Amino acid sequence: MSRGSNTPQLAAEYLTLLNLGKHLEMFIVVLEHGSGRGSMKREKQKHLLQRIGENPYVFCMILGILLNTGVELLSRKSFWNVFYYFMDRPLIFLYNSLVIAFTVSFALITRRRVFAFSLLSIVWLVLGVINSIILVFRTTPFTASDMLLLESAYAVMGSYMDKMQMVLLAVGAVLLFVLIVVVFRKAPKRVERISYRNVAFYIGGLFLLTDFATRAGIQTGLLADSFGNIGNAYMEYGFPYCFGNSLLNTGIDKPVDYSSQIVDKLVQEVQQPIQHSSYPNLIKEEDKVLPNFIFLQLESFFDPTYLKGVSFSENPLPNFSAMREKYSSGYLNVPSVGAGTANTEFEVITGMNLDFFGPGEYPYKTILKETTCESIAYNLREEGYYSRVLHNNDGTFYERNQIFPMLGFDGFTSLEYMDADFLEYTCVGWAKDRILTGEIKKALKSTAGKDVLYVISVQGHGSYPAEKSEPLWIQVEADSNFSEAHGDERARLEYYVNQLYEMDQFLGELTKFLSDFPEPSILVMYGDHLPGFDWKEEDLINGDLFQTEYIIWDNYNLPKKDKNLEAYQLSSYVMGQAGLYNGILTKYHQAFAEKENYQEGLKLLQYDMLYGDREVYNGEMPYQPSKLVMGTEPITVSGVIVEEEAVRILGSHFTNYSHVQINGNEIEAEYISSQELKIGKELKDGDQIIVYQAGKDAVSLSHTEEYIYYTR
Repeated sequence: MSRGSNTPQLAAEYLTLLNLGKHLEMFIVVLEHGSGRGSMKREKQKHLLQRIGENPYVFCMILGILLNTGVELLSRKSFWNVFYYFMDRPLIFLYNSLVIAFTVSFALITRRRVFAFSLLSIVWLVLGVINSIILVFRTTPFTASDMLLLESAYAVMGSYMDKMQMVLLAVGAVLLFVLIVVVFRKAPKRVERISYRNVAFYIGGLFLLTDFATRAGIQTGLLADSFGNIGNAYMEYGFPYCFGNSLLNTGIDKPVDYSSQIVDKLVQEVQQPIQHSSYPNLIKEEDKVLPNFIFLQLESFFDPTYLKGVSFSENPLPNFSAMREKYSSGYLNVPSVGAGTANTEFEVITGMNLDFFGPGEYPYKTILKETTCESIAYNLREEGYYSRVLHNNDGTFYERNQIFPMLGFDGFTSLEYMDADFLEYTCVGWAKDRILTGEIKKALKSTAGKDVLYVISVQGHGSYPAEKSEPLWIQVEADSNFSEAHGDERARLEYYVNQLYEMDQFLGELTKFLSDFPEPSILVMYGDHLPGFDWKEEDLINGDLFQTEYIIWDNYNLPKKDKNLEAYQLSSYVMGQAGLYNGILTKYHQAFAEKENYQEGLKLLQYDMLYGDREVYNGEMPYQPSKLVMGTEPITVSGVIVEEEAVRILGSHFTNYSHVQINGNEIEAEYISSQELKIGKELKDGDQIIVYQAGKDAVSLSHTEEYIYYTR
């Protein structure tokens, strides 16, 4: 863009609005006096500022550099860390400044340029603030997928922030809105005619420069187009590039060699007759036992004795440690750390590698909204299994009540359906895992045939308060190195370790029940990810933040076989121990995991199944969404007793999440027992009564049939 009539006052207006003009001039004077160059006069400084304002390229780049510095300061939380980042990776720093400069350059198309520059600057700084806050509570940074999880984030906010913090957050949001309004009203409006041709030329040139720099960076290895460790990627490649990548890069990229012929050839290899050469642990048909499968995903579960620099008054995981010595076990490589339960869940259920999706993507929030997907539920249905999910948390969290039908599950028992008389909660509001023992018992006994249960624990969920508000069975001591590196984290760690101890007691109770259960059963226990502490790889004995552990426990004496696995290999590996090979991805993992082009073939299959022509299934998806039944036992209304001061609604399997509607209107109800609710409303003949289950978000998960009241 030429230095014509449209830009001479831009910098002056912008600096005047933000009251930065005098500060910048003073800064220049200080620098000049400090360096002995005092000959440059104030008029020359003003002229320099005006020249900057006359050149939008220079102005946008300066603003890009300033905003990039601010965003990285919020992320790295130290001026020195930003300085080291700049010195170590100057081209990356300048590239990210270019990315921001391109986005803010769109302010040039409006007459309210000062407001537009301010608004776009605020957007970038707010993104930086959000990232900074998220990094306090978890290890993984802010990605575009997190914006799809706002409902879930709101649901757990109370567990991470106290009331004062939430009030301050709300006040900050209000002040930000007021600031935007004030800037809009006070910012000068340009009256000169805008040369849209020049503006378009400039923005287009900046776009081409950014695009060229991106492609060149990827081709030379300066930038990465996929992230194995998203936390490290943000540190290496900068927040703007990585966040932008997560925003624009979703789904699975089409493989270069994708074609029907290539897919057909691979499928034929996968579907070839099962032989001992491909399946060394092949079980003869006459020796095959169809066990119940229980996949127990333990929230933020790992062995804390792997943490360097701390000691414990006794073993925090006595049951888990003993089982690890006796049963098949190993490390489990998971896709996230500090958060991302649903993504570990996705990998285990489907057998799909999340690395092929966009950085930080949650398939629960993207592709599974549109299509079904091969899963352990669909695969084991072929063998007559009934599939159910059990989760002692809200049924709508991660929108699981809508996603599990797309994964083929027959039933889903969430917290809203669990026996209120046995529910206990942590001091931060998470249901304790002990409730799951009874729910697993009920689920196994509710069907005549074999079951596959996917059980999702929640007790180990953050945040981890420092206050000792619960009994401490285990005391934690930290050495000077740990204390110096992690400050006052010991108290929070002690709370977390005691939650682990209670979770371990739950494992002991569960395996005791299953030991006496008359049906052969396999229980797979594993952590979904490490907890959200500020740990580094060097803090762990195993040296990997993305490793948890698994144990394959059974009640019919399977041989012990230790092996490290990826989360997306776990279900196929467990099925193989029982001699089951249902599902294309199951067969692929079982027979091809050690082959040279294993990952290339896996990506090809995943792309074809979810985004391609579904050549794997002869062009047509064979899986239809299931009719998900909520709750293990049906909730019913069997009668009504009208008393002088209240109405008693009688039925079965009510919980403290049971709500009452009369003629479609919500009526306040009191939970009395699993057979009784109480309301204060008078009834008349013909009133239609239903009881429905809903969590804190008031979303109805299921409801009873209508009960029509008549006086007798």
